[in-house]
Amino acid sequence: MSVQAEVASVLLDTPLPQLDHVFEYRIPETLLGDVRVGSKVSVPLRGGARFSEAYVTALSEKPEFTGDLQFIEKVISPVSLLKPDTLDLARKIADRQAGSAIDVLRLIIPARYVRAEKAFLAEPVKPKQFSGKIPQKPSEFTALDVSAVSRLALKVPPRLEVTSQVTMSNWAELFVSLAVEQLVRGSSAVLAVPDFREIEKLEQALIAAGLEGHFIRVDAKLSGQERYVNYLRSLTEEPLIIVGNRSATLAPAHNVGLVVVWDDGDHNFEEPLAPYTHARDIALVRQSLSGCSLLFASHTRSLETQRLVELGFFSEVPVSEVDQPEIVLTDAHLEEGTTPSRIPSAAWLGAKKALDRGPVLVQVASPGFSPALVCSGCNERATCSSCHGPLHLAHRNSSPSCRWCGNLNASWACQGCGGKQLRPIAAGTERTSDEIGRAFPGVKVIVADGQHIITSVPATPAVVVATPGAEPVAEGGYAAILLLDGERLRGREAFRVDEDVLRNWSNTIALAKPDATVFINGAGVALGQTLVESAQVRWAAHELADRMQLHLPPAVRVVSISGSAEMVRTTCDELPPLAGHRVLGPVGQADGSSRALVFFEYKDGEKLATHLRAAVVTSATRSKKPPASSERAARVLRLRVRFDDPDIDSL
Repeated sequence: MSVQAEVASVLLDTPLPQLDHVFEYRIPETLLGDVRVGSKVSVPLRGGARFSEAYVTALSEKPEFTGDLQFIEKVISPVSLLKPDTLDLARKIADRQAGSAIDVLRLIIPARYVRAEKAFLAEPVKPKQFSGKIPQKPSEFTALDVSAVSRLALKVPPRLEVTSQVTMSNWAELFVSLAVEQLVRGSSAVLAVPDFREIEKLEQALIAAGLEGHFIRVDAKLSGQERYVNYLRSLTEEPLIIVGNRSATLAPAHNVGLVVVWDDGDHNFEEPLAPYTHARDIALVRQSLSGCSLLFASHTRSLETQRLVELGFFSEVPVSEVDQPEIVLTDAHLEEGTTPSRIPSAAWLGAKKALDRGPVLVQVASPGFSPALVCSGCNERATCSSCHGPLHLAHRNSSPSCRWCGNLNASWACQGCGGKQLRPIAAGTERTSDEIGRAFPGVKVIVADGQHIITSVPATPAVVVATPGAEPVAEGGYAAILLLDGERLRGREAFRVDEDVLRNWSNTIALAKPDATVFINGAGVALGQTLVESAQVRWAAHELADRMQLHLPPAVRVVSISGSAEMVRTTCDELPPLAGHRVLGPVGQADGSSRALVFFEYKDGEKLATHLRAAVVTSATRSKKPPASSERAARVLRLRVRFDDPDIDSL
């Protein structure tokens, strides 16, 4: 005969790092039986003047604390919203990143909608037994087997699967087949992709396979109510296919058998909120806890995945070769002493010829009419009169505006020569579309960028001008692709610029017909040859070897430490003994803070995270007495720690 639990251990929903541990509360008689593990409750703080929401992590008959315990005030939801394995995942991620478990749980558990919750409990979704057949894998992936517990890296050759109903990427078709295999076994599958465009591709593929009642979405395009209902459904003992962006890797799932991450090098997988964990790392932690299979697939190979392969932690999947578009490097056809054109004549002629067979894609570096302006008199870069950010033209006849603060600069005057005339020095989507419209009269020109979101275009002749990542899918594929502004894309001051450009160009090439021609302007020798030979894995191995010699990520890990100059300097001086670590900084930042970078070996991650977590807690619990004016910045700036910080360019 079981004894009724009288004490609950809870995790407070608070941003204070010093409260990131469980507290004990008594369960009042009126709530006995209503408080369960995973329940969301309201509990008093200190003398009971304030209350905090919390999640019940455990129940017991007797408390461990010997003093007086306060009582839980109320149960907020009748649903156990936190599963034990979800809490374990959150705790493991938080410890790895020197963060709080509750910060991870905020990313997992959506806001509550009472009406939706009542409707779900009144008429819960009845699990549907999948009765269809397992879709056949694309022929190039016949060697792929995820039936056993495995960690696999897959370099996907670009190919479009064209049917009478839909034009589908071969990777989407593969993921559907793998997910159905899990459903048949009674397991769930998690499919994580970078953004809504890939989610919609997968959604179309799942619906085409007759899986409409067997998958749920997890992404920001859903309403809050839809997200909450989908979360409630994921808590049930129903095998599901969970499709989403970076948050999908955290979503609870019944008996998860497979986690798939598509294109893990995409920056959309970087979580901007504390504890700033990359979806790739979440997937690795989840695989270690659940024992499921894990697949990283992409057209390129991220350096992090390449490192795991070279360590033997991941296995490479052999694939069959497929017919691929012809790659033409326009730089290689320039005669000595010739100035390169933004759109070379070979690309113009190729685009004109290809329009007879379907749409043509033109990729440019920036949206708008002109992303950069200079003074017509002295050629100095035009900057904003308010914040000194770069000016641009959104449209041909618009006033110059700041790309940083958005202020209009209609009465701009050059600070150097006093001139008031501006001259564009670069072309965005709007200006490029104007040029193409004049070059191809009568041909439809479509602009696709952040302001003009288009996910698909018909197979009829047209020219699509798009920015990187905004390219729509064309029915049957593009007849030709022009990749412009290579020098501008590769000239950005970014640590991973070549890796990003190669990944984006590889993904764009995958939208072409097999017999299409892809013209690339400004690729350079290394990236150009990599694309011609489809040798992205070889490029990743070579780049990783260079990073190994230089002791740069991902050969080593990095953590950024931000705060007041004194605080950051003290924290760096008190680091525990680490083999071969390097400290760069601290360096002053624009907001008045200071920042340092610490490079360290992977094996020291747990030790360093524990130490820095203690430093963060110490910083948060310092005296808050009003300081002298000279110390005001030190009072306002708290210690901030970010492991695997992707922004190491500003130091």
